[in-house]
Amino acid sequence: MISIKDLHYTITTIICITLLPVLGFAQVSLTGEFRPRTELRDGYRILNTDQSDPAFFTSQRTRLNLLYKGDSYDFKIVAQDIRTWGEVPQLDDTPNLNIHEAWAQLYLSDEIGLKLGRQELVYDDQRLFSSVNWVQQARSHDALVLKYESPSSTFELDLGAAYNQEAQNLQGNSYSLNNYKVLSYFWMNKDFNKLSISGLMLTDGFEVPSGEVNYRYTYGTYINLRATEKISAKGTFYFQNGDDAARKNISAYMAALKVSYNVNPVTFTGGIDYLSGGEVGDSNPSKSTFNTLYATNHKFYGNMDYFLNIPAETQGGGLQDIYFGVNYTISATVSLNAVYHHFSLANEIADPFNPTQSLSRSLASEVDFSVIHTFTDDIKFQVGYSLLFSDDSLESIQNRVANGLQQWAWAMVIISPELL
Repeated sequence: MISIKDLHYTITTIICITLLPVLGFAQVSLTGEFRPRTELRDGYRILNTDQSDPAFFTSQRTRLNLLYKGDSYDFKIVAQDIRTWGEVPQLDDTPNLNIHEAWAQLYLSDEIGLKLGRQELVYDDQRLFSSVNWVQQARSHDALVLKYESPSSTFELDLGAAYNQEAQNLQGNSYSLNNYKVLSYFWMNKDFNKLSISGLMLTDGFEVPSGEVNYRYTYGTYINLRATEKISAKGTFYFQNGDDAARKNISAYMAALKVSYNVNPVTFTGGIDYLSGGEVGDSNPSKSTFNTLYATNHKFYGNMDYFLNIPAETQGGGLQDIYFGVNYTISATVSLNAVYHHFSLANEIADPFNPTQSLSRSLASEVDFSVIHTFTDDIKFQVGYSLLFSDDSLESIQNRVANGLQQWAWAMVIISPELL
């Protein structure tokens, strides 16, 4: 958080920088975003019981994005204010501005760049690295990334690294925040016209109370095939091992396949995700459960967000998601989307409240509906409604007896002006 004085300084600096194009020094763009979202949560994330009351609120994200493009470097700042309507008492002087991005990218040659600072890390279909843009605050990393892109733009390679500290210490490197302590990764992508193949190797380390750092390793591939104008397919396969802050001797994997078929104006999609898990008899089933790291699980495993942390929210049983979706483009400005998910445990696990019994694999079914209306180039309206139908196993995992309808409704407007 920054003070009001610092806010005034930031705004003044931005205004001054925006005058640079007039002087002909470089290319500067200044854009904004105003994104309020109203939600009715009545079974979102946790099952309703007969004691539950629905939640109703409006959250808001306001952003100012400044991008300066020079001959030898780019520079970007994204300032944002995240709030729930009514959370700050009236007449209160409560600073709430923070910096979502603040980075510079140096161009060492025509093909090589060095990007450093606070930045979003987004790769492939966002299964492991994502900005998690649905969440109002979104995710960014303090990192350094060395980038290479071939002259033909058909091959890319990134080397990234981060080392986190919570203060400018005089001595020692203790880190108590619930983030990774160390991150390093290698990503490359090759485009063969209709076929694109990516490879990712990632290591993240977590400090444990003893002061040691446990390292987790994730590696695999992503394949995107554009078979014809109507048919496309995406495949993912990753392995995971090592240790993290909560698990030892991890041995897990995930596999996913998604196929799309377009018959204009309708697109049909279907697929399956399988994230490995433990089974009955395992002393520590979570060690066999794949963790999706820094992904946007909201995009993949149902809009009601029951499976954001797979090891914890399946009690180590892993997850299987079979889904089918339809997107209907009514016009150039309006589209409708409906997706059905059936969620199951990857394996049967012991009932947490009756270890002599095993849970059925079936967890829940979910149906997500959404409508997007592009009112103008700068204004977009979105509304959505979701229903979840739980099975006994999900009730046992959450230790809640479901009652009534599990539903979630939301409405959002996105205004994205180009200020400069």
